[in-house]
Amino acid sequence: MRIRGFYELGHALHILDADTHGFGPADIERVESFWAFGDMHSSAAGFVLKLRDGRRPYVDFLHWHGFEQDEDFRIEIDLLPPGQPHPLPRPHDALPWPPGEWSSETAHLDRVIAAGPS
Repeated sequence: MRIRGFYELGHALHILDADTHGFGPADIERVESFWAFGDMHSSAAGFVLKLRDGRRPYVDFLHWHGFEQDEDFRIEIDLLPPGQPHPLPRPHDALPWPPGEWSSETAHLDRVIAAGPS
């Protein structure tokens, strides 16, 4: 059984780098909300995070499954202004945005954050 967002968050945490993105996995306090979508060809997810310093970035994640070729990952980061619960829509090619419902049930994702880097 696949738990929504777990796979995508793990890859996003692996890619996040404080020098490049302004924060790293150790700076994340928790996941506020997320959406996730996946099929045989790609996975996409969005995570609104709460950082330990109070900032709230939105991490937009896209992963193309490579099968017999190299996989490709992409993340984009936007800092959300105070009071904005979710980012403005950012379409992924032909997918509706977000392609999954927003969820605030994030306990399973917060356990990934609490476990730290593997």
